[in-house]
Amino acid sequence: MDIITKSSPRVVLASGSPRRLELMQRLGFEPLVYKSDIEEIPRAGESPEAYTLRLAREKGEAVADALAGTPELPGWVLSADTIVTLDGDVLEKPVDEADACAMLARLSGARHEVITAYCWTWRAPGQPVEARISKAVAVRADVWMRELSEENIRRYVASGEPMDKAGSYGIQDLGSTFVRRIEGSYFCVVGLPVCEVVETLEELGGLKGFPL
Repeated sequence: MDIITKSSPRVVLASGSPRRLELMQRLGFEPLVYKSDIEEIPRAGESPEAYTLRLAREKGEAVADALAGTPELPGWVLSADTIVTLDGDVLEKPVDEADACAMLARLSGARHEVITAYCWTWRAPGQPVEARISKAVAVRADVWMRELSEENIRRYVASGEPMDKAGSYGIQDLGSTFVRRIEGSYFCVVGLPVCEVVETLEELGGLKGFPL
């Protein structure tokens, strides 16, 4: 098994999120981005947490499969999925500006929950699939949003910022002006709970000498 160190900090990041890439780089990792392409549809009766955990696992497995036969690439794959839940409904990325406006109108003045699930997968380069190991973890945070006017929503959506974000807002940028308070991990809301991500990799024996 590869052990990630300061002299060898490479991992595969199974995500196209620029925020996740930036967070990993800030920690000293050198991610090779390989975006997974899986169907993201909740199953009947599947809870929001179970849904995010399943997607995180499936994204990691899909990338591990795609990189089979490439022992020269990093062995550790990090995948993740983030959703917003409100009144039992899952709010993912908006399909268009009207959808983004509708989501923000629902979130206005309300408490909602953000769930980010991540999964570390050791893809066992050059070994049978059975040699792979993985661990998925879900992290939750509660977010309270202030009352938003139609003008607030219109201007924010026009900025383009909400269009690639679960729940149609980003807490780290302009969307921060809408968030009154949070309980739980700030980085869960951003999309990658870095404390837990590093802790899990340490538990799996894949990290030595952190910080990198």
